[in-house]
Amino acid sequence: MLEGSGNGGIACHRYLQITQTFSKSTIMNEKFRYLLYKLSILIALWLVVFSLIAEPAEVTVTPLLDTPNNQTYYDELLDSLREARSSISVLMATANYYPEYPDGLQSRLYDALVDAKERGVKVRIVLDKSDWSEEITKTNRETARYLRNRGLKVKFDDPEITTHAKTVILDEKVVFLGSSNWNFPTYTETYQANLKLVSAKVGRFYERFFDSVWQGEPPKRLRIPETTEEKSIVPLIGTGETRSYYETARQLIKNAETSIDLVLFKITRYSNFGESKPNLLTEELVKAWNRGVDVRIVLDVNNWSDSINESNRETALWLLGKGISEVKFDSPKVTTHSKVLVVDGESVLVGSTNWSYYSLDENLETDVVVKKLPSVAKPFKAYFEKIWKRAEIPTRKELSGGL
Repeated sequence: MLEGSGNGGIACHRYLQITQTFSKSTIMNEKFRYLLYKLSILIALWLVVFSLIAEPAEVTVTPLLDTPNNQTYYDELLDSLREARSSISVLMATANYYPEYPDGLQSRLYDALVDAKERGVKVRIVLDKSDWSEEITKTNRETARYLRNRGLKVKFDDPEITTHAKTVILDEKVVFLGSSNWNFPTYTETYQANLKLVSAKVGRFYERFFDSVWQGEPPKRLRIPETTEEKSIVPLIGTGETRSYYETARQLIKNAETSIDLVLFKITRYSNFGESKPNLLTEELVKAWNRGVDVRIVLDVNNWSDSINESNRETALWLLGKGISEVKFDSPKVTTHSKVLVVDGESVLVGSTNWSYYSLDENLETDVVVKKLPSVAKPFKAYFEKIWKRAEIPTRKELSGGL
């Protein structure tokens, strides 16, 4: 149960005209420079919020694509927290607190939350209380204790539900979501992929969902509209019986014509459960490869999790055995925590979901699919190319378990 102090989605209306305007900006770090496109996309959307149909919405999309020492997500989030005027709602899998670094990156983020509360902003935070990871629960409890002592409202989710989402909603209008937890390695040492969405309709959608989680009653099922193959931006939520990510990913792969670029932190195949969703998705990759689609895959290997390494090695072996030759591992010296699927250079699926049973069937996850908008997909494609160039074809030693 909740404790604390004091597929749902959006589908494009197929009959309304879509217009786009784009402006390019660059976000740079002194140690690392990476080109970032800031995209203003005017899109007619049909928003379903707990069975309520809203008006068409304008959405501004900003890709936030991090590489080591390039903290684009953090910088944009901190600026936005400092600008919040009415509400801040945080749904976070893991949030660390570093008392030994009172002026560090994480402390500045928490200071921004406290400052917001003091200027009258309603600040609420939900953290994961995991029944499978004592370490995550301990970390989040320490953070919750610290934040409560500073006057903030913090709750934990139901321990039987793993909140794997990393979502922040500001003023019911600005939404951050993707792969980034709140800790120092996330900001400075890893590859992460996030989006910033600005839209009153989208913001209210996520705020209402957050309200249900805050009240301890996340919906078991959300009414999901039939999505169109036309240009659209579709936020996805995985909760209860609503599992829109799987079907969205499957359709994207099935409809791919020229290319599939996939970078994932984890893919787990289940030899004893042939109809599991990760198995079915990897089988769709093989079908795409066999019909002539160029399929490229980058998986994480690291020096801190044997279970993740084993899952990805087994998946790589299976894919290679099925004929997909373009499979690579990143360097074990860095963590690739991104979850990005780019199809035909024009559609992209990004968020918190890994390809594992728990992510696809049990966890609370948040993702976004952008369909047939090449200018939005372009920075993600470039991001994948950067990771692909640094990744390496796995050696026999790596595939057998040696790093």
